[in-house]
Amino acid sequence: MIELNRRALMAAAGGVAVAGFGRAGAAPRPVDEQGFVRIGGIDQWVGVQGTDAANPAILYLHGGPGEAQSPFLKAFLPWERDFTVANWDQRGSGKTFGRNGPSTPGMTMGQMTRDAIEVADHLRQRLGKRKLILVGQSWGAGLGVHVVKRRPDLFGAFVGTGQPVTWASSQESVERYARAQATAAGDRAALKAIDEAAALPIDDMRRIQATRRWRMGPSDLDYLKVQGEFIGPSPPTSGDAADWVAGGGFSIQKLLPEIFGLDLLKLGQDFALPMFVIQGRDDHVTSFDAARDWVQLLHAPAKGFIPIDGGHFACFTNAPAFVAALQSQVLPHAQGV
Repeated sequence: MIELNRRALMAAAGGVAVAGFGRAGAAPRPVDEQGFVRIGGIDQWVGVQGTDAANPAILYLHGGPGEAQSPFLKAFLPWERDFTVANWDQRGSGKTFGRNGPSTPGMTMGQMTRDAIEVADHLRQRLGKRKLILVGQSWGAGLGVHVVKRRPDLFGAFVGTGQPVTWASSQESVERYARAQATAAGDRAALKAIDEAAALPIDDMRRIQATRRWRMGPSDLDYLKVQGEFIGPSPPTSGDAADWVAGGGFSIQKLLPEIFGLDLLKLGQDFALPMFVIQGRDDHVTSFDAARDWVQLLHAPAKGFIPIDGGHFACFTNAPAFVAALQSQVLPHAQGV
């Protein structure tokens, strides 16, 4: 059972608890709880927030890997007016890493897929929902496709944002963008460096670093400032910030082969639930074009590719447009949520 942490939102509602979700005609019942749940043989952190427990529920899969969202729950406030949002610090990340440390086992796509399924089943029972909406960002969007391929029955719809398709498509996309920017600026040294790096293997870190300064647009950089403020000016040595930083490094090290090996095309084109991608037009971390083309290939009960303003973190930096897309284009097709 999740350990409850009722804050001001709950107090403002007169201390209404979360028991008895979904009673017809009842006044809005805010949800605000967080704690550890036994998932995949280890304790993993799960938080659930929202303004009304009767709203459709989202399970959010964070990116990174290792970019746990437990310190940044305020980013979901625009979502929580219309959805109950469950965040999970994945195996090896954030508070889950803090509880289990560097001896955390099972750092594979397969195990994390099983973890996500177990988290979803726990939430369905906890919230009294037949199905959830699964939303994944970046690494979480790749993980999410594996999850819904295996257990579509748990979800009314899948939504990817910052959606990767293959590592190669993402890397080649940012290289095209970097060349265009360097050409426009007349930066011959940068062009030479990009072209030389492009001769290296697609997973060579020197090739990846050659385009690093073009990956994040202004809105993405503004979003990342929130992480910087949380970490502080010096490397943290204890507490949640230290766990967040250490978990990020641990997860990247363990999951780098999974990142480089990601290829959603290998999962096939047939999906048994509605599939949507809401992608920032200025995403230069994952390929906008590859995500659009992937959605066009899919066979699903409903599908859609929805561009919005913003970059890789558009779901946060342009939350009104993201939530509007969820409401107008995803919810009408989601069943059982």
